[in-house]
Amino acid sequence: MTDSDKNALKQFEEKLRGLIYKYEQERESNESLTRRLKEQEDRIRELEMRNVALEKNYNNLKQAKVISLSDAEIGTTRERISMLVREIDRCIESLNKQ
Repeated sequence: MTDSDKNALKQFEEKLRGLIYKYEQERESNESLTRRLKEQEDRIRELEMRNVALEKNYNNLKQAKVISLSDAEIGTTRERISMLVREIDRCIESLNKQ
């Protein structure tokens, strides 16, 4: 083997080592990104579940608020409901006439 062949082989080996090194770096980076993606997906699922639970709690609190109205608030609410029912009756009558 001539000196130029040895030199070419040496350059080839150096380039191959460089490519292997870059491949290992990219593989590690890919693994790291894959782990981060999974962590973020897990976090999203966790936050979605928490959001659902908070929405349920909020709805329960709204219902509890309605149940715990004072007498004055109950009277006002009854008046508002009666007014809405009368308005609905007027709308139904109007539709029936047409």
